[in-house]
Amino acid sequence: MERPIGTQAVPSIIYGTAFKDEDTATLVEMALKTGFRAIDTSGNRPQYREALVGQGIAAAIKSGVVKRSDLYIQTKFSPYKPGKDPSLYPYDTSASIPEQVQQSVSSSLANLGVDYVDCLVLHSLYPNIADTITAWNAMEALVPSKASSLGLSNVDAKSLSEIWDAVTIKPNSVQNRFTGDTSPQPEANMPPGLPYPAVPYDRDVRSICESLDITYVPWGLLWGNRVIMDRDPKQMLEKTAREIDISKQVVWYACLRDLAGCKSSILCGTTKEETMQNTLAGLAKLEDCLKGSDSNRRIWAACVAYIGSIVNES
Repeated sequence: MERPIGTQAVPSIIYGTAFKDEDTATLVEMALKTGFRAIDTSGNRPQYREALVGQGIAAAIKSGVVKRSDLYIQTKFSPYKPGKDPSLYPYDTSASIPEQVQQSVSSSLANLGVDYVDCLVLHSLYPNIADTITAWNAMEALVPSKASSLGLSNVDAKSLSEIWDAVTIKPNSVQNRFTGDTSPQPEANMPPGLPYPAVPYDRDVRSICESLDITYVPWGLLWGNRVIMDRDPKQMLEKTAREIDISKQVVWYACLRDLAGCKSSILCGTTKEETMQNTLAGLAKLEDCLKGSDSNRRIWAACVAYIGSIVNES
């Protein structure tokens, strides 16, 4: 049975390319050689170096590590924010929103050296919903020729519902910051300007994703969740990691996939080859462990239940 236009299975783990700077090409090629098959990027700078992402992909394809058909590549259209340097955007910021979308995607395809992307993500919302819908409609016009599916990022629950009801091609994924801190109570030690969920751990958005069969893609899982990672009095992640013999980071990633309440995919942005290898190997090892041992399944169920009591319960 064919999937409806604009829908596509999202891989369970995606390599994130933000803030990789001059090392971007090397790290993308390394990630693909290690076994990652999904890449997240954007055309806006300075957070992303999309042309270098394209170089890394091209190098991996040239060396025979992957084919384009093996890959899930997603990029973003980033709405212009007044006061920002227009030169950081891959389009004429004085053009209409539909023209900006067209220019941005054309630039991304050229940077990445591909004919299409697997997902085109609206990086953030406009201050008013009408402009957001205008941008989405322009993105819809690129499906399926330039983009196989569409996604949203940094979206709140109310806007997600409004967009869903207003558009023809529905969001296939939502990529949001995942943290217990909220917009009313931001983390004091974090850099200014970060987006925050309205509800701890994005519970309201995840609930909508579950009901509408949208894949939830959390970002900031490690550095944005130190309370669970490092300050949990029970040290459940550490304990489970020791018992199953994988890293606590892998335990956290896998927990999120098991308890998100909806289909979920993990963003991993490590710059270390060893961590890339250990992450993929650890996830595979956990899967094997759970198949072969009742004891491991009990250990894992206890971990998921405990972490779930933190991230899923008000």
